[in-house]
Amino acid sequence: MFRAIVRQLIRHTAGYGFNTLVGPIFTILLTPIYTRILTKADYGTVDTLLVLNSLLAQLGNVGLRSALVTFYYHPKHSHEQDQIVTSTLWAGVIWSLLLATLTFLSAAPLTKISLNRTDVTWLVCWIAISLPFNTLYSLQTAIFQLRFAIWRANLTALIYILISVSTNILLIVVLGWGSSGVIIASTTAIIIGGLASIALAPKNLFSLPKISLMWNLVQTGIPLVPAGIAIWVLAYQDRLFLVRFVSLSELGIYAIANKLVSMLTLLVEPFKAAWNPLALSIQQQKEAPRTYAKILTYFSAGGLGIGLALSLFAYEILLIFTTKEYVEAANYVWLLVLMPLTSGLHSLVGIGLLIDKRTGQLGWTIAVAAIINTALNFLLIPPFGVWGAAIATAFGYFATPLLTAFVAQHYHPLPFAWGKIFIIFGVYGFLVILGLIVGHTSASLVWRALLLLVYLPLLGFFGVFEAREIQLLEQVMRQPKLVFQWLAGRK
Repeated sequence: MFRAIVRQLIRHTAGYGFNTLVGPIFTILLTPIYTRILTKADYGTVDTLLVLNSLLAQLGNVGLRSALVTFYYHPKHSHEQDQIVTSTLWAGVIWSLLLATLTFLSAAPLTKISLNRTDVTWLVCWIAISLPFNTLYSLQTAIFQLRFAIWRANLTALIYILISVSTNILLIVVLGWGSSGVIIASTTAIIIGGLASIALAPKNLFSLPKISLMWNLVQTGIPLVPAGIAIWVLAYQDRLFLVRFVSLSELGIYAIANKLVSMLTLLVEPFKAAWNPLALSIQQQKEAPRTYAKILTYFSAGGLGIGLALSLFAYEILLIFTTKEYVEAANYVWLLVLMPLTSGLHSLVGIGLLIDKRTGQLGWTIAVAAIINTALNFLLIPPFGVWGAAIATAFGYFATPLLTAFVAQHYHPLPFAWGKIFIIFGVYGFLVILGLIVGHTSASLVWRALLLLVYLPLLGFFGVFEAREIQLLEQVMRQPKLVFQWLAGRK
């Protein structure tokens, strides 16, 4: 069973990859343009406004994405999946329209709080207008994933990214609208993306909802709203501190470091999109606990390996995708890589709480981590600036899966290999420290490559992998085509 689940997980991760990677792909394609046309101060302004947009998107979903997953696969509701989908969309649309109206009316004070200025209030109004469409896009793509409608999910994402790229090029490169053009392009793309998602499955929205289901979904989702806000606090709150203690240029450097780290979303978000529905669908099977434990170990090893590569070669990557003005961002990458990775770890260690429908427990654990992050921002940003923000973010994010695991193991114990997880993080930290010692010069490139090459052997030496897993890895390295044959079901 375990091999079949892993095969299915990899297939679904690859299948949903494009849909869940729209943000990172968009970032990678447009970052070279932004960094060559926008000033660092403009980039700091754009980043802060997008931070506000992400907060409103979290509030607009009102926890319905997670509520949808728990209801859709619960045996009690298996006979009413269509009504669950329709009811979720209607609940999301009604709430996001109310929130958009409130945001539009409060645009001036929101702009003052987030940017300490009011001359770009009209851009916050544009963000408010796009909010219901953002909710539609988010919920509809989640529905496509639950129903394994891969082509619909990927077509929706393709439409979104084509509109995003084309409008950014038109408004920034051709018309020279600068930071305003970035925000207008972003809101235009999400409006068209939301409409496209409904056009691909109109029945989901235009069927009659069930009022009792809408209420039950909202009741399940509301406890997750603090969790969503807390996630936002962990990811973005530091900008609200930094804008008052550092220049917009320094804020732009920090934003670029975060953009580089978001490349790890290429691993994490498709995995999460595939994992949560799959994990819940096998909850009744005898081998499920062992599967959950193994996947946590594999994800930790693979994720931190990629994070190590990104940390060791951040300087060279930034030289390719940006300009020399932004390479200072490489200093913060090794701390910030914990952001996307702990998001995946949180999904893995918290699966027991989703199985038991204890979504409220997920909410308060993330809230505590956000409080830790806030306290560290207060303490570290005034004296240390961007370095303080990076340290506070790393510790805050790391607290999230630790707290969630502690609570989840109390309610729904699973046989996770905690000793192996500790070793993986220890090896990552050791190699990162050595990388910092050798530095980012061209002379150290060979040494940094060697540090990356010894990562897996060190994990094997310390017993993270079993003997048969090492043998299988060696066999795959000698014959990579075996992986494709196995995924195709021929092995």
